[in-house]
Amino acid sequence: MNALHFDSLSYANRLKAAGMEPQLAEVQAFAMADVLHVNMQDLATKQDVTQSDLATKQGFQVMQEGVQQEFQNVRNEMAQEFQNVRNEMQQMEVGIRKDMQLMETSLRQEMQLMETSLRKDIQHLEITTNHNLMLLEQRMVIKLGSLMVLAIGVMATLVKML
Repeated sequence: MNALHFDSLSYANRLKAAGMEPQLAEVQAFAMADVLHVNMQDLATKQDVTQSDLATKQGFQVMQEGVQQEFQNVRNEMAQEFQNVRNEMQQMEVGIRKDMQLMETSLRQEMQLMETSLRKDIQHLEITTNHNLMLLEQRMVIKLGSLMVLAIGVMATLVKML
């Protein structure tokens, strides 16, 4: 409901007083009243503006709550994804640690086998070296004995000859 009132009779009387023909002044006053009546129907009242403002504020509040809820949902999803990544990384770490332990155990076993093999090889070399030294010693004794026999024979021959 519009609170604006247009007094068409007063308007027509003013037009007549200004020198306009009475019939033309009345037509103009009724035309102006119709124009104002039609245009006033589309004008918002203070109550309309207040209701619209309230509806807009409620709409913004609903929209803000929706946006906040959406942000919270995104935060929750991100937190869950981060937790999933942490869990996956922990599982990977456990797997890597197990692999490293297996590799360490394997390397230790290989090193022990190599050490055992080296010890056997060294022992074999010692035995072979000792055997070769003993054979060398025997040959040298035989050669020295032969030289001694030869030297004694030469000496005996020299003594006879002299």
